[in-house]
Amino acid sequence: MTSVRERVRRGSSSSMTRDLLSASLRGRLPVVLVLVLMIIVFGITGQGFFTNISFQNITSSTSLFLLIALGETFVMISGGIDISLASNLAFSALTAGILMTKMYHGHGNGALIVIAVGVITTIVGSLIGMINGLIISLLKISPLIVTLGSWGAFFGLAEWLSVKYPIGTLPPASFTFGNDGPVVAWIVWLTILCVLIFAFVLARTRFGRYIFAIGANREAVVRAGVPVRRFTVYLYVISGLMAGLAGFISTCDFQTASSETGSSYLLIAIAAVVIGGTPLSGGEGSILGTVVGALIISVLENGFVLLGINTFMQLVAVGAATVLAVYFDQVQGRMRIRAIAMGAQGETSE
Repeated sequence: MTSVRERVRRGSSSSMTRDLLSASLRGRLPVVLVLVLMIIVFGITGQGFFTNISFQNITSSTSLFLLIALGETFVMISGGIDISLASNLAFSALTAGILMTKMYHGHGNGALIVIAVGVITTIVGSLIGMINGLIISLLKISPLIVTLGSWGAFFGLAEWLSVKYPIGTLPPASFTFGNDGPVVAWIVWLTILCVLIFAFVLARTRFGRYIFAIGANREAVVRAGVPVRRFTVYLYVISGLMAGLAGFISTCDFQTASSETGSSYLLIAIAAVVIGGTPLSGGEGSILGTVVGALIISVLENGFVLLGINTFMQLVAVGAATVLAVYFDQVQGRMRIRAIAMGAQGETSE
């Protein structure tokens, strides 16, 4: 048992992870081509697509839901799912807005207040994630059921906060953080940093190898002596942390918050992860794929706006793209199984 665990930690796990990542990146090529094709089509048909304003809109809108999509990627690769992200984001956004309203009294730009509230908000989001992880790992309840219940509970709390504590004037520094910055807004740079960190952790660390291993064969990892329950809690804490951070950024960006903040982000975040190649069954996926999936959704939304297509149709298109992505993933999975079976038959006949 110990030797199996050591192999997961060291060489065989590293080679397994490299194989998974290599296959994942090869599988993302069609998605990248779709993104390039969409950019070309909207660049030709949508007036103003190749402008600085359009670029700023795409990068800023992508940042908000990409942050929660990063956390969701970790959870889904491990074979779980977190559908409480939207209410976590709303609750965290309201927490940030209320705290900044209470703490800022009109003196200076309030930079220290913004930093302090940002830290508090991410802690709040992490605690929500920890609650989900503990219930899932200790009580062994389905992640779908647990996070669904969590979604309802914190949506109700967000409704109560929005009525009880109205949001007033926020510190000027919050607007600067949400909307200003060199070339792109500071929130975009923060998102890029998070992408790099998540990509490194997933591809180069033992923690990342465990995420793939748990999703690929949970029972084998448990038998190998890996503390799967503890890692499950860690994953949901990370997912909650990213939702809390996204909620804080949303408040800074829009200078307000409500219980409906980020209500559509759950669908968009999961769609970005799925379109990027992470199956609902887990065991595969990449941060690069999630980034490409998020960019596809943002380009699609921006292109629809420029073409004057109803905004409600954007969610229809995202939902349809998600279903198609799951369908093609299942087709590819069946093709891989068939190829493996044919190869095994060929070796047997020899």
